[in-house]
Amino acid sequence: MFNKRYMLGCSGISISVLSLAISQVVWGAEPATVSEAEQLKFEIQQLKLINERQSQTLRQMERRLYSLERGKPQAQPKPVPQQQTVASGGGEVVKEAAPSSSVENILQEEHALFSDKFTLELGMNYSHYDRKDLVLEGFLALDAIFLGDISVDDISADIFTFEATGRYNVNDRWQLGATLPFVYRTSNFQRNVNSGLEERVEEANIGDIGLTSAYKLFSETENRPDIVWNLSIKAPTGSDPYGTPTITITDPDTSEQLTYPEELPTGSGLWSISNSLSFVKTADPAILFANLGYTYNVEGSFRDISASDGNQPGDVQLGDSIFYGLGMAFAMSERMSMSFSLSQRISQKSQTRLDGESWSKIIGSDGNAATFNTGLTYALTENLSMSTSLGIGLTPDAPDFSIGIKFPYRF
Repeated sequence: MFNKRYMLGCSGISISVLSLAISQVVWGAEPATVSEAEQLKFEIQQLKLINERQSQTLRQMERRLYSLERGKPQAQPKPVPQQQTVASGGGEVVKEAAPSSSVENILQEEHALFSDKFTLELGMNYSHYDRKDLVLEGFLALDAIFLGDISVDDISADIFTFEATGRYNVNDRWQLGATLPFVYRTSNFQRNVNSGLEERVEEANIGDIGLTSAYKLFSETENRPDIVWNLSIKAPTGSDPYGTPTITITDPDTSEQLTYPEELPTGSGLWSISNSLSFVKTADPAILFANLGYTYNVEGSFRDISASDGNQPGDVQLGDSIFYGLGMAFAMSERMSMSFSLSQRISQKSQTRLDGESWSKIIGSDGNAATFNTGLTYALTENLSMSTSLGIGLTPDAPDFSIGIKFPYRF
């Protein structure tokens, strides 16, 4: 370490002497001719290059000092790379120094972080949906003139999800996790014909608990990204939407009716298994990431799958879905990073089957939800970070927008 500092110090002294010499030449010059002006331009450019090298050297020294300060005797250096070299022959990336907190936050959000023994994360997500359907009640005269009532059915929903997530690293390649969600949601049903009808329904309950496993298949090399295999299972611990009774109200003045559910679900009611691969590749100054996966929903049986009076037992099979995401992140500083990504989930049609009957597909149950996401993470302390996100829906099946905030604490 002494030799490195001594060499760095000597280099800095040499640069300073050279800068002083050039400065004396510049300021001591006679009134410039054309050739002297060109020489001055050249010397100014050299000074700019020298200053840039000095700035780079200073930043390297600051990063080195920061990593040394973090590498206290009671804490082991984290092995995820910030500065890195690649072994000859395309071998694995060789870690030279502990990563900055911003890089750790990127890996934790978009991939998996195996350097800490345990991570506890508390977070909240808010999503807003607003759907308006034009309803025509009447008939067309002469194929061009509509006679009747034109109304707008409006359904808006606000969903707050509070989550507590724990992640435990079995070793430097395998991570286990669990997520406990609590869901509060409210929906507003409105039918605007003449006077208009409106009702509001609220629900608060536990959501579907999730169990996760992440295993690093390959470490990053010069020509290959870091690849992690992810497996997640969701248990139907939340309230399901099947057989929910409905309420119908009538406007006494116009005789118009509005039908809405008596309660709202906080879960899917079915087990689901998701299998995916996630990829991360360092491409200074950016970090590229992507994922690709498939979700399978297990068939389930229920005592009632209809909103009609009386129990109508049957089976439900939610449509499977394929999903992907891709994006990039930038370490803005040692503590802060920013990311941009696109995610999409395409779902097949769901189907139901009453006891003794055949399967029937539900019209309109397939979906295509695409979202543009941007996020900002900031390391509040050495172990505590704050991660914020904003999602903007790009398709009708996606939320209009969503806002999230998380606080992961690494032990």
